[in-house]
Amino acid sequence: MTPNAARLPMLLLAAGLVAAALRVPRAPEARFLVPPAVTPGERPAPRPLYRLIDLPQPTPSAHASCVLPLHDGDLLVAWFGGAREGARDVAIHMARLRDGVVEETWVSLTRERLQALVHRVIRKLGNPVLWLDTAGRLHLQVVSVSYGGWSGSAVNHLVSEDGGHTWISGHRLILSPLFNLSTLVRTPPVMMEDGTIGFPCYHEFIEKWGLWTRITAEGRVLEQARMQRYEGGRLQPAVAATDPTHAIALLRSGSRHQRRIQRNATEDGGQSWPQRRALPIANPDSAVAMIRLEDGSLLLAANPLETGRGILQLFHSLDAGQTWTPLRIVSRSDEPGAEFSYPFLAQDASGTIHLAYTHLRQGIRLCSFNLEWLYLENPPPKPLVEPSAGTGGAP
Repeated sequence: MTPNAARLPMLLLAAGLVAAALRVPRAPEARFLVPPAVTPGERPAPRPLYRLIDLPQPTPSAHASCVLPLHDGDLLVAWFGGAREGARDVAIHMARLRDGVVEETWVSLTRERLQALVHRVIRKLGNPVLWLDTAGRLHLQVVSVSYGGWSGSAVNHLVSEDGGHTWISGHRLILSPLFNLSTLVRTPPVMMEDGTIGFPCYHEFIEKWGLWTRITAEGRVLEQARMQRYEGGRLQPAVAATDPTHAIALLRSGSRHQRRIQRNATEDGGQSWPQRRALPIANPDSAVAMIRLEDGSLLLAANPLETGRGILQLFHSLDAGQTWTPLRIVSRSDEPGAEFSYPFLAQDASGTIHLAYTHLRQGIRLCSFNLEWLYLENPPPKPLVEPSAGTGGAP
């Protein structure tokens, strides 16, 4: 028997194991939780609001922030900070804000504490994502690395009962058949009608692709669906649902040849994600943020450049993401190496929109504004028409 023939059974066995691991049991049909759009006139129109806050900088470097509006009107912001990205002293920092004022800041999670919670070696921390379940409990998805770089990452799920000061339980999500490595999170979850949570994830080892994962509030994985990719790397999907079965995903381009924001869409509640045409908006291999606003439109924050991250701009869509209108530039600098990156968007119950982002890799900046400020220069048609069913799957 030749050496190649001798290896064939082992290769077939390995292929079979991988295929079996990828067959996550299909969960019952899912539907996105999409609140009815707030039409003009339902609440008194306030004056245009715009507020810029630089959060405290307890470390030389800060990156990958997220923002979460709480039920009492406060805001939680989380990010990772340390000597530099990937350093052993990197921890998850948090701040709580009330009425635009920082009330307190603290170190929420160290790698030593995460190591004790999940009983794994932890060398690096990154990419925190906060969310609330239907019972109001605070959850954290956070990326960790045991060995190697970010391509060796795993995702951990933690729960807090004191607003993120301590984490009482945690475990590592099983998201990849490759030793459960190379799966990361970056963007906010999408709530489902049945109380489960849809998480946009991504794979980064050798090849890069988006991954849709649905979990329970306890962190049990129900289903996964790979976002279709014909060519080029794509990662860090930001997902917005446009009706109970349709949603779009906008992705960072990891390809040197496709410097455009990439796009996938689903028409079946997230069970499949065909690739769509890329947006005509440049992307310099940089993260994007997108949310559905309370009026039913979509808001995008991105670095619309082929190279560099020196401009952070907002874009607006009235047709479920088929076309985008450029709106305000939030930050801009022509200085070499200037960076305004990794945006994260959220809208609170009052209608105020909050945009957190990395400012020059030194700190986290929070920009808060309302629709009146956003539409001041580019008012939308009145009244705003709710996107019709099916537009989420347009090519």
